[in-house]
Amino acid sequence: MDRCRVKKYFYTVFVIRVFENRIAARRLSSLAVLMKRWFFEGDEFMNLLRASAKGDLAAVKKFVAEGVDVNAADGSGRTPLLEAVWAGHIDVVKFLVEKGAQVDLADKAGYTPLMRACEEGHLPVVTYLIGKGASVNSRGKVKGTTPLMLAAEQGHVKVLEVLVAHGAKINAVDQLEETAVSRANQMNQDKAAAFLESKGGRGKPERSSLSHYASRDRGKQSVKAALPQWSAAASESGMDDEEMERNAGGNEETPDE
Repeated sequence: MDRCRVKKYFYTVFVIRVFENRIAARRLSSLAVLMKRWFFEGDEFMNLLRASAKGDLAAVKKFVAEGVDVNAADGSGRTPLLEAVWAGHIDVVKFLVEKGAQVDLADKAGYTPLMRACEEGHLPVVTYLIGKGASVNSRGKVKGTTPLMLAAEQGHVKVLEVLVAHGAKINAVDQLEETAVSRANQMNQDKAAAFLESKGGRGKPERSSLSHYASRDRGKQSVKAALPQWSAAASESGMDDEEMERNAGGNEETPDE
């Protein structure tokens, strides 16, 4: 092996070692940051989280001024902004956003601050977050729930109006093919369902509107009325609905040929 090749060999080894050391240094640096947060900043962060949930603006300002990260999260992915939004503390929400809190930073379930605000019906918070760029069509990770669906389930019509006005997809479906209308119907939120239907909202094909539920119930009543054996005695005999329907069909007189 000539001298030139030897030099190239050792130079290559040197570069590799330097590169490896840099990676190790970065990893150690990251670990140090995590350990510092764990040992020294953990209590401060939890205090900020609690203050945000309580709406204690003075305490929130104090912890943020001390350098606590406004976008840090606990094991469930809850941030100070999510806690403030959930409780409807608009003053804390505004302060955290002004200090850099991300309006679309979701928790582990995929729920964003706007989704939580819609679920709870905090209209001022909903309006503010949308004004700051929060997505009105964000989705949860578990079922694909949207802000509109959450508001519809709880019957928050005013929130629905704001969401629709800002481009929420009325007929978006979740992973179970439910829409905001069908979810409102399931929770007996008639006003919410009626509002969404007036804006073109639809539900599942088999439960597309409030009128469907009424017609479904009328259909059940008509079946019962057509059964001659529909009585307490028939119920006590252990016959189910399907068996009684078959017997009812067999008792019908056939016309003479």
